[in-house]
Amino acid sequence: KRQRLTTPPPQPQRRMSPQPITRARALSLYRQLLKGARKMPTPNRQNFVIKKTRTEFRTNKNLTDAEEIDFHLRLADTNLDTVLVQAEHLTNLLGDPENQKEM
Repeated sequence: KRQRLTTPPPQPQRRMSPQPITRARALSLYRQLLKGARKMPTPNRQNFVIKKTRTEFRTNKNLTDAEEIDFHLRLADTNLDTVLVQAEHLTNLLGDPENQKEM
């Protein structure tokens, strides 16, 4: 007698809701942006980054569309990179004695 090859029925996969992961990612980016703001060399730049971060996160806190949420999280990630690069660049620029003569 021939044995029939059958595939086992698919097991239901337990998936966690993406919401906690997205929330954790958003909170992490928020904290990192605020920390990045403190690295800015001047109080004006620090305050600008802090206010912009708070405004953007408050404006988008009620988003429900997954694609739109992902877009804004990617944008925040890009903004974080920009803040960190600017903080380093401006700190070096303002700390360079050659640039102090010109200002």
